[in-house]
Amino acid sequence: MAQRTTFTKEMIASAAYELTRKQGWAGVTARNIARKLKSSTMPLYSSLGSMEVIAREVRMRAEACMQGYQRRTFSTDPLLNAAVGYAVFARDEKHLFRFLYVDRPLAVTQSPGRREKPGRARDAVALGGVVDLTDQAATAMQDPRVLKNWAFSHGLASLISSGIIDLSDERIASLLLEMGAAIYGQEGGTS
Repeated sequence: MAQRTTFTKEMIASAAYELTRKQGWAGVTARNIARKLKSSTMPLYSSLGSMEVIAREVRMRAEACMQGYQRRTFSTDPLLNAAVGYAVFARDEKHLFRFLYVDRPLAVTQSPGRREKPGRARDAVALGGVVDLTDQAATAMQDPRVLKNWAFSHGLASLISSGIIDLSDERIASLLLEMGAAIYGQEGGTS
């Protein structure tokens, strides 16, 4: 049987995404992609483009996966659902979480008007999920309560993802509610 000589961007991106899910970004090499596609590396080099192109494709898929978790219903509060979904994503998709926030993190604009490095997106994960950091959102990140909420949520997700702690969905929601109440000085949550 003749070996395939070209691969679509979709085929390569799918293979890279699956490798990232199972092995982490370190496992995404031309050789491993070729092995997954049952090919030698030669046909890939003409179709592959660059690892930056592959990383962008994997990022889009990983973010879509995370947003799917954040849309799940864990409570009656949509903001809490997004936060719990973020932590559950970190637990269930450890390699994708690590790819997004450790191996290939995007730059975050901390203040309005600050320039990004060329080619870097303006994304951040907040309790509401992945949001575009417009000037208004960047200003919100300057609010100590928003920053504390983000730091706790991301820290919790990181602890869960690394296997340091193992929590049920219910315990994750409870911790997030308790911290939200402490940060915002309100009984019962983050609203």
